[in-house]
Amino acid sequence: MRPQPALPPGVERPQWHHRPLAPGELRRIPDLIRDSLSIIGRRWRAFGEFVLIGVAGYLVAFVMLFLGLNALFNGQFFSKISELTDPTGGTVVDYEAWLESFDVTPTTTAIVLLVAFGFACCLGFLVQEIAISRMALDDIRGRPIRFGETLTASVRRMPKIFGLSVLIGLVMCLVGCGLGVLLLWAAPVLGVLWLLAYLVAFVVFFPLLTIYFVMAYVEPRIPSPRRWWRLIRGRKAAIWGRVMLLGLAANVVGFGLGAGLGALPLPALYGDLFINAAVFPLIFVLGAVFHLLIYADLLTGEQPADPQAEVEPLG
Repeated sequence: MRPQPALPPGVERPQWHHRPLAPGELRRIPDLIRDSLSIIGRRWRAFGEFVLIGVAGYLVAFVMLFLGLNALFNGQFFSKISELTDPTGGTVVDYEAWLESFDVTPTTTAIVLLVAFGFACCLGFLVQEIAISRMALDDIRGRPIRFGETLTASVRRMPKIFGLSVLIGLVMCLVGCGLGVLLLWAAPVLGVLWLLAYLVAFVVFFPLLTIYFVMAYVEPRIPSPRRWWRLIRGRKAAIWGRVMLLGLAANVVGFGLGAGLGALPLPALYGDLFINAAVFPLIFVLGAVFHLLIYADLLTGEQPADPQAEVEPLG
């Protein structure tokens, strides 16, 4: 492995409060959570700046969503939303009649605004995820964090990550849904079995892709699937469990906050806006650091002769 770089004056490598790990050994889940929170606590200012950017981006995106929905429903959207909550805080009961009362008008303006909302959310998430991952990596390696350089590097990497995400999504959609629909038409029983098998494979396989995207975020080049598979070899079950546990916890927190806000005399739509704009960016920070630490542990067990491994071993 390559030697560790010299640390800048006054910079110390983080000291983890758990036993030393063997090469390639993953931290225990409590240690992962504690170490993630430790990094966030040390770098809260830098992470907070990107959270503010994320919040601003989501607010702009949701403004486009609301305007797009208002154009889609022929100017009825805001008035219809206000009908959901009366001055006493009660909500209407007949949702079916309320939904049928909308006058849908798919204008060009509405379609453009709704598509722009989707792109803004996706791109904003990617830039924030890349930036947080790179800053966490710099912290582990004892490097100073420079906000401008990180933002520039994240924006430059974002188009490749976006293209990679679209490509993987299309392949998964064609292999799973496309082939499933074809089989349903030709042989319904086989089609149902294929869709069930694909669902199981998706649940098992998709969490492992988290490590592949972390590699794409922080490494000099987009990694090959072969190297990703070699890196997670022998640790798939442990990675799956850690990623799924964090995802489950994040969803419980999100739904819990949604239920709490739903009890307030506000339309549910505005509660969702608050959660997406203020809460989820914070969850993204914890998730990005959590996943980066899993990648860091895996990298310590990587063979040094790998020609694509243009990254330094992590301490």
